[in-house]
Amino acid sequence: MNRPVKSEQFLLNLLGQKVSIFPIVEGETIEVGDLVVVNTRTLQASRAKKECGYYAIGRAVRIVADENGVKSVICKDGIFIIDNTNLPEHKILDSDIGRVCYFDGEDSVTLDNINTTKAGEVLNTNENGSVLVRISIGEGSELKW
Repeated sequence: MNRPVKSEQFLLNLLGQKVSIFPIVEGETIEVGDLVVVNTRTLQASRAKKECGYYAIGRAVRIVADENGVKSVICKDGIFIIDNTNLPEHKILDSDIGRVCYFDGEDSVTLDNINTTKAGEVLNTNENGSVLVRISIGEGSELKW
């Protein structure tokens, strides 16, 4: 018996996640599970970066290629567990819940907002050094659609 609700390709989205697809920057390698940002000028995707000029769109759930070999990444926004920065002066604490955090590299977030890419809203912190972050592609979007 086919159970479409259990399929990852089923369109029902109970968590309210938004799905997006962007072409991948030539030469960039994105894998399923990577945090992804897009360049605000070119709208091309790459792994999360600390540098400014990018916009967070979520985690990669699938990589696809067209007939010409041009790769694109399909992403979902939502709530993710991301590592906290190693820098004590920019570490995210319980008192920072509700604040905006920024990427400190491909797999970590920080409160440092100087020339950095916004990751999302801090929802919670964990003693093991991780942060619960909500990334929303539609909320306060800096992208020009």
